[in-house]
Amino acid sequence: MKRMYIEAFVGLIALFFATLLGYELIVYEFNTDYDYVLEEYQAEAMHTLMMPTYLNRGEEAAVNKVQHYADKTSMILSRYHRAELPTEIGQAFAADPQRMVKFDDDRNIWFRFDEHSYFYSLFPDEESPLRKAIAFDDNLLWVFFLGGFALYCVLLIWFLSRRSRALERTTLAFASGDLTARADTSSARSVGSLNKSFNLMADKISTLITSNKLLTDAVAHELRTPLFRLQWQADLLADTPLTPEQRDTVNSIVEDIDEMSELVEELLYYAKMERTDMPIQAQDVDVQQWLAPLMQRWQGETDKQLTLEVTASVGTARLDPHLLRRALDNLARNAMRYADQHIMLKVEREQETLRLEVHDDGQGIDPKEWPYLFDAFYSADKARNKATSGHGLGLAIVRQIALLHDGAVEVGDSPLGGACFTILI
Repeated sequence: MKRMYIEAFVGLIALFFATLLGYELIVYEFNTDYDYVLEEYQAEAMHTLMMPTYLNRGEEAAVNKVQHYADKTSMILSRYHRAELPTEIGQAFAADPQRMVKFDDDRNIWFRFDEHSYFYSLFPDEESPLRKAIAFDDNLLWVFFLGGFALYCVLLIWFLSRRSRALERTTLAFASGDLTARADTSSARSVGSLNKSFNLMADKISTLITSNKLLTDAVAHELRTPLFRLQWQADLLADTPLTPEQRDTVNSIVEDIDEMSELVEELLYYAKMERTDMPIQAQDVDVQQWLAPLMQRWQGETDKQLTLEVTASVGTARLDPHLLRRALDNLARNAMRYADQHIMLKVEREQETLRLEVHDDGQGIDPKEWPYLFDAFYSADKARNKATSGHGLGLAIVRQIALLHDGAVEVGDSPLGGACFTILI
């Protein structure tokens, strides 16, 4: 916002001076400068008024009158011999003996009474109080100009930022999963047509996401029936007399069907977790007591060493024990696949946030993969290949469960040497 203000302020000043320059060129360079014409008429009129005094009473009397005029108008009257004149002025009078008045480039008046008189000049007395007051007022005008520009820019930026912040809040709400979030399109809240454009984009995205979820859910549901029939037929086939080769083939088919059934169940569960209106059954849970049976069950599933570290400050936490157990199951079984010998679950509290960390001593994960690990069906590097990485929905489900708790998930390096997955709720 600060940069926008500076750009608007500088742009406004540049436009103002460009306008002044254009005015200067058009009025004074390409056309007759009538201010100069008027000044010359005034100088000639003053000379004409002084001539009767000069002719009747002499040069000194005429000079005294001019001096009186100079004193009243805060100007300085000076007398010159021809030899003392500036070159430009001397040449102008010499070229035209009838010329009595001449303006120099600074618009100062040079004059004489006739061909035989002295030459005189009238310069503004910049040190006089009157001239200083005029200069101060002129400078003050520029201060008011700049102050007005600054105030205009402040009001403009405030006006735009007030509207853009409302649109930004709507954008963040939409990005956080609220597909119903829409920008206010009233004239008092719109940023041009941007609000309507955002709503059009949001409608298309929400329709696409909703259709995609419905399709995934429908496909998963529809696959259940044929998979059940295939499984039933494979079981019947396994009970018939078969050669060893045929039995191996049938067993392989049964394993593939079981794997597809698991994938369908994972898809359905993931679709359920993706619903923003999914209710959670939060309750106050003694974290250490709740984790104890989970650790025992996990230890029974692997011969690798499992350890639990719970800091004394953890105590109780408000969470959905069923959903969070599913998330920790996914992380623990993920660690079982890749750990060499040791898996550690570490739980601690940071102010109001509960941290549940699952560490392993495996090969770890390339940091380039971290931003994508929690995407559905994402497969990481070779160390975590398709043969051991499951269906690619486990970590995506973990993230959705964390989001339902208004939390987050993180991945990083573990002190054990492998990966560390963290749930923050």
